Amino acid sequence: MRMPLAIMTAVVAIAVWLAASAAQTQPGAPSTPATDPASPTAPASGTAKPKPMVLETTIDSVMAERIARQLIAASPIADPGDVKARDEAAQRLAACNDLLDAAGNRILWGGFNPDQGYDPDAYRLEVNSRDDYFQLTELNPLVWTKLYLSTFMFPGGFEVREEGRFTVLSMVARFRGTLDAGEYPYPFWHSPNKWTAYMNTDRLVFVFSSGRLVSAMRVSPNPLSLQLIKREWDTHWTWTDEAGHPQPRVTLFSYVFSQDNPHVGGLDESYRALEERFREENCLTCHAPDNRSRLNDLVLLNYPNQALVARRTLVSVLEYNRMPPGNAMAHEPNGIQDDEVLAELIRLARDFERKADAAFAFERLKQSTAEAAPTPTPAARP
Repeated sequence: MRMPLAIMTAVVAIAVWLAASAAQTQPGAPSTPATDPASPTAPASGTAKPKPMVLETTIDSVMAERIARQLIAASPIADPGDVKARDEAAQRLAACNDLLDAAGNRILWGGFNPDQGYDPDAYRLEVNSRDDYFQLTELNPLVWTKLYLSTFMFPGGFEVREEGRFTVLSMVARFRGTLDAGEYPYPFWHSPNKWTAYMNTDRLVFVFSSGRLVSAMRVSPNPLSLQLIKREWDTHWTWTDEAGHPQPRVTLFSYVFSQDNPHVGGLDESYRALEERFREENCLTCHAPDNRSRLNDLVLLNYPNQALVARRTLVSVLEYNRMPPGNAMAHEPNGIQDDEVLAELIRLARDFERKADAAFAFERLKQSTAEAAPTPTPAARP
């Protein structure tokens, strides 16, 4: 049975402390640093103070290194256009329980900017923030793992280091840049700068704080220093392929949840009803990948899987009627002014939350059942 990550890291920390204590009390080794007996600060005989305990390995760094090795095993180097290799990597990454446990209920994802550093709060823009500052997108960890993280391959190099109050895992990474359009979470190439940055990603950084994975960012040279890599875009965030299948396929609930999950059909119907209402109220103008309104911790609502992270907050946001934001200069108030429309949106949001919770609960139960199942005993050789 898998040892929970919190227990594992605590055990490692205790082991490090015990090893340090043993080293300090080895026979023949002085228990305290040499001190001049004549010094006025020299401790009296028999009253030497013990050395303070200093753990060279923090719990976050132990967790980060363990996760790094799991990611390398889950998504090795392959042909960057191999859809099967990507799908297999997505399944293995989704089974990296340490990663998902560390991320909790949400993760922030985006591009790393050296001027903003590693603190996710530095990516929350203010009125006077520079135009070239980056923002982060808020995602459900399972969705991020299967849709976004799986578009990267890990050849094996990584480093764990401390950056202020954060522990940073920096991993060498390669982007799967020749997949079909429907294999990406959305058309990254809607912005030539973003597509160029993705194509030139050389590392991913994972930022940990107090036992949590709070953000992950891709690192690449400044696109302005590179030759732009353009990919034709028809301005459509979603489309239907020649076979009549909705695209991008990875944004559909059927990509994130198991094929035998009985709640996927109802969840899809619930999302489509909610998404239609959002579209009528122009909510998707802001909650789309191009982030025209420069929202902080952008939440995407125009794709089924990406909208899952919002299931916990949509009802409260609608009940307080905070969105869409008003315009003081135009004397427009915040929120939806039609009470019937607002009530309908709240009802749809509650239904979406309930059905999404049921789908996730099925996945958790399925995983726990698989983990608890006894390992088959190999058949004896004749």
